[in-house]
Amino acid sequence: MTKPSNVIGRQTSKFITRQVKAIAITFLIFLMITSFHKINAVADAELIIRFRAYVHGVPLELNKQYKNPFGESFEISRFRFYASRIAPVYTDSNIKSDGRLVYHLIDFSDSVSTRLVLPVTSGLCTGIRFLLGVDSLDQIRGAQRGALDPARGMYWTWNGGYQSFKIEGYSSVSSQPAHIMAYHIGGYRHPFSTVWKIRINTTDDIAFRLTKENKITVEVPIELDYFFDGQTPLHIREISSCMTTGEMAWKISENFVGSFNGLTLSKNP
Repeated sequence: MTKPSNVIGRQTSKFITRQVKAIAITFLIFLMITSFHKINAVADAELIIRFRAYVHGVPLELNKQYKNPFGESFEISRFRFYASRIAPVYTDSNIKSDGRLVYHLIDFSDSVSTRLVLPVTSGLCTGIRFLLGVDSLDQIRGAQRGALDPARGMYWTWNGGYQSFKIEGYSSVSSQPAHIMAYHIGGYRHPFSTVWKIRINTTDDIAFRLTKENKITVEVPIELDYFFDGQTPLHIREISSCMTTGEMAWKISENFVGSFNGLTLSKNP
């Protein structure tokens, strides 16, 4: 017996619907696989980063006398900070990278420590991002090894935490013994955490492409004029030392974050 045409039509419609669903599911799986591939892309390039400190736009020299924007003389004998989770900022939103949780102690008395070569995924980028300071989970683990070794001079035994950055030196207007200037800035507890997520774009948001063949050095400038004349004006005469956690340390760290300028690029031969 021949089936009624309306029954055949319903069966055909169901078959087509199943086919469309199957195609849609297949396409969705394809997108998920390709997206997963991009998100978890293998590191096939290098990101070369150079941190450089400046005063009045001129590269910082340790133990050399300068004047801050308020006319106060100072010289810096020690300048270091922690950076981790360093990663490019890609224009392709499908390429995700939170950076490896590897701590780097950037120490301006050791030029080797200021230049980093990091494995990354190829792609078009407009900047970098990183974590300034030591993550709270690592803070509560106590003294550790490597860059976090207490012998590096960045660990507070009195509170079991790490400093985010340290600037030491001298100033004729300092009220401290021997005119010492000392900013040992740390603290990871809310609301005065000195651990910051920092994102810095290139000047004018110029894009740069990272590939295995294209070797580019990204310079991260730190202008100390902005450190002193920041969100909270830092007059050495009034605040020549801060070596505990709290609101003042947080305000000084906010100034430090503001001292990071736009990135500059240079190609390596």
